[in-house]
Formats: sequence, C-alpha cells, structure tokens
Amino acid sequence: YNDRDCLVAALNEQGYAEVEVHDEAVNLIGYHGDTRPEKANVIVRRKYIGTAANDLGFVKEADGTYSVIVSDYDSHKHGVEWMTGLKKAYTEKRLIKHAAKNGLKYLGKKVVNNKVQIQWMDTRI
Repeated sequence: YNDRDCLVAALNEQGYAEVEVHDEAVNLIGYHGDTRPEKANVIVRRKYIGTAANDLGFVKEADGTYSVIVSDYDSHKHGVEWMTGLKKAYTEKRLIKHAAKNGLKYLGKKVVNNKVQIQWMDTRI
C-alpha cells in the first residue's frame, strides 16, 4: 500500500467507517486499554473492531509504503482472507484514481464468468 487515501477508502469498504489518519505515527491501544509500543499512521481503533480486540494499524515506512500491524490475537479476524479482500479493494481504488487522472470516468463494475469487469467512459474526447 502506498496511497493513504486509497488505503482508508479500502478500509471503509471493508466495514471500518471510522479510520484515524496521522502524519506522525501514534501508539496503538491494546484490548485492556493499555498503550502498546507499536505506532501507526493509519489506525482502526479497537472499539470499531470488537470488544476483545487490539487496534489495527498501518505504519508508513521510509519508502512511503504502509505495512500492517495486526496482533497475534486479532490475526484470526484479520488473516489472509481479510487481507486479500483489503488488497482487492485497495487495488480497485488505486485503479479508479489513476484512470481519473488520465481522463477516464468510472462507470461501475460487473462480474462476467466469475471475472470482474470495470467499465469506463473516456472523457478526453
């Protein structure tokens, strides 16, 4: 992940309407309300995940990409399947953003033969 806005939009699509964004990384909170040593720039607070959950975070690395921070306890909910869904949503958001910069308007998507087809209108004409 290298686009913060698309990451936040993908998290929203995954069901997290409340996502914190920080220019400077801040500490994550554990399920006991304790301050954890891990810091993140994009955070879904535990109260939006579940009562026994820890915060979910994404820390901005030196190269500008975001790495996920998921506690061992929460890895059952935010495991491979969830991360695959997040990556798909993120990729779609990035594609739409990039296409808009190049004069294409997103019209929607549909599934044909188990494959997603994204529809565009060229507004450059």
